[in-house]
Amino acid sequence: MTSDIPEATGFYLSETPGERDDRIRALFDSLDRHHQGVLDRECIEKGLTAMTHLPARTKFVNELLAQCDTSQDGLVDFDEFKAYVHEKEEELWQLFQRLDTRGDGSLLPSDLAGALQAAGITINQNELMNFMEWMDLDGNGVIDFYEFKNFLLLLPETNVSEIYRYYETSTQLTQDAEVVIPPTDETSHHAIKYLFAGGLAGAVSRTCTAPFDRLKVYLITDSSKGKPLTIREAVKVIYAKGGWRGFFVGNGLNIFKIVPESAIKFYSYETCKGLLAKALNCEDKDSIPTGARFFAGGMAGLCSQFCIYPVETLKTRIMSLQRESMKSASSSSSASQSIVFNTVKTMYARAGLRAFWPGLTLGLVGVFPYQAMDLGIYETLKLGYLRHTDNENLHSDKQKQPNVFVLWACGMVSGSIGATSVYPLNVIRTRLQAQGTPAHPRYYSSPWDAVQVTYRTEGLRGFYKGIGPTLLKVVPAVSISYVTYEWSKNELGIA
Repeated sequence: MTSDIPEATGFYLSETPGERDDRIRALFDSLDRHHQGVLDRECIEKGLTAMTHLPARTKFVNELLAQCDTSQDGLVDFDEFKAYVHEKEEELWQLFQRLDTRGDGSLLPSDLAGALQAAGITINQNELMNFMEWMDLDGNGVIDFYEFKNFLLLLPETNVSEIYRYYETSTQLTQDAEVVIPPTDETSHHAIKYLFAGGLAGAVSRTCTAPFDRLKVYLITDSSKGKPLTIREAVKVIYAKGGWRGFFVGNGLNIFKIVPESAIKFYSYETCKGLLAKALNCEDKDSIPTGARFFAGGMAGLCSQFCIYPVETLKTRIMSLQRESMKSASSSSSASQSIVFNTVKTMYARAGLRAFWPGLTLGLVGVFPYQAMDLGIYETLKLGYLRHTDNENLHSDKQKQPNVFVLWACGMVSGSIGATSVYPLNVIRTRLQAQGTPAHPRYYSSPWDAVQVTYRTEGLRGFYKGIGPTLLKVVPAVSISYVTYEWSKNELGIA
């Protein structure tokens, strides 16, 4: 930082260097609550709250401390603070001049509206006036540079979009325009939007990859003796018995399952991140530690898996039952409905409600690490990319937008790692769900029995049966799901 401010700078013309130093010293002393000659994190936090009239955001406190503390000792002395103020006031003056389109030294609501629109932020008239009143200290309907500077001096970012986001995320206005601290759980405020975005992501991704899911279940439940079916042989058999429609057997039930599952998963993930952010005193959901992000992913997986497990069991059994009669099963919607109802009745008659929950414990054990790695790795990679791009564009007014290709790549990495790591558990769970069907007539007394039988008859390779089509399905499915989810959040205004 430099303290050499050009003498031509407009707001310094009526102020001598000594007067400027005295003004900065007075501000420093007002922030130095402990009277120790230095500012610590608490001083900066209290000062930020006092100058902006908003609850201090931890993220901005940390960024401001990092900018001022050139010696990196965790404290800001007067010389460091003075250098920061000199440079910050210069940046704010340049920004003010860009916003002051008439050049009369004042900002009107139309000036702020134009700047926000140029930054990709659209707000209504009430929101605009509330934002305006936040800085208009004397209430005369315009903002002069001193009001502008005094409110924004301690904000580390100097662009309109970041200024407005700080205001927006720090406050919520009542009908009487009173400022209150917003709810900690922002997710609950947009519950329907998060659920819709998650459900849409699941429906799109599952439909696009339905043939791979069909092939995976076919291979896993294959109990024919001799050499296991290859992927090519399985494709030929499925096509011979049902044509192209054979690859979409059970997709209607798949959609019926995946929409609530995906909605619950993403909503639970966002909610859990919010709760962890509050418990760990983090700035927001995106600033929680990596370990907490993985834990939130695992908990989201548990919630979604438990809620939709009966539908998952029903889907697996129907796909296994139709193995020998795909043509008749797909010939009409009434036939498909009959198969669904008959399967439900048969399952209930055999074991009651317990028939819909075989392998639940195993499924929950497997889904926690899978979703922890899937969601955790994905978001860690995504946020790492966004931070990298932010560092390259520190003073850009352009709103951050996730890159589709980067999201796709992050999903591919997280999905393949997660699926491969817990695949043996998925094999056992699927066989427990399909037991007693024509495709898999064997019954198991327990999950451990299924493990023993699989190892005894097929060896270690049996635990990875169908992993090829699973990865072919998971990698694009996860990528499509995340891209659709991020797109939906952006369109719904909750990104």
